[in-house]
Amino acid sequence: MSALKSASYVLNRFLLRRAFLNARVGELKFRVKTEDVGGRHIYKYGRHEPQLTEWLRSTLKPQDGDLLIDIGANIGWYALLFETLCRGTTAEVHAFEPAPDNLDLIRYNLQQNQAEHVTLHEMGLSDNSDGAALHQFSDANRGRHSLLPINDHDTVEIRPARLDDVLEATQRSDRPVRLMKIDIEGFELVALQGAPATLDRCEVVVTEFSPHYMRQGGLKPREMLDLLDAKGFQPGLLKDGEIEITSVDALESADRQCDIIWQRN
Repeated sequence: MSALKSASYVLNRFLLRRAFLNARVGELKFRVKTEDVGGRHIYKYGRHEPQLTEWLRSTLKPQDGDLLIDIGANIGWYALLFETLCRGTTAEVHAFEPAPDNLDLIRYNLQQNQAEHVTLHEMGLSDNSDGAALHQFSDANRGRHSLLPINDHDTVEIRPARLDDVLEATQRSDRPVRLMKIDIEGFELVALQGAPATLDRCEVVVTEFSPHYMRQGGLKPREMLDLLDAKGFQPGLLKDGEIEITSVDALESADRQCDIIWQRN
């Protein structure tokens, strides 16, 4: 099947020059940007970050009243995965995305999948609500947009918010947080600094850890690790579908981009 999809991708991108493609992954439907590496994988292979996706699908069991938070929602892969897991409950998914190009696609994808459990917040998250520049990457990777000055393409002015403030304003500040997933290209530390109360009632945090981007943007990677450690979370790395417990010191010395799964001690 992937060979046929690969041939179809080449035809649509290079001969028909289609800007967008429609993909189906199980019961879910996605519109993707043709050049985007993440969209290309979804279209050709029907998957995205397969190891993390499968772990979340097999592990998450949302209960009535739970919140699942997707920070850096991109075109909606994880928001829609969470939505399928919330069906039959009163659990809610809150997805945050500031990039205009990604917002066009996530709005469409949420609508065509009738994602009733998902609330889309068209904003970025930070430790304050001051205006900020979103530094965009090219269409080759729409997941590389960042609030850190690490990209050389156009910038878009946005007004971020603190996660704690958003949940308080929407009367969700007393709800248990089953999972927070955050992948915002090195800006994770700053967004988490705006969410101390949310972290206090969170069970699992999945963070992308990008020490190179953080240093490039003037942040200290160790501070993000220490923040979550101080909140009572223990870090782990996925290997062959299982979590290998690690330490803050080991993560700092490894100095590589990875997904860290933080669970309550």
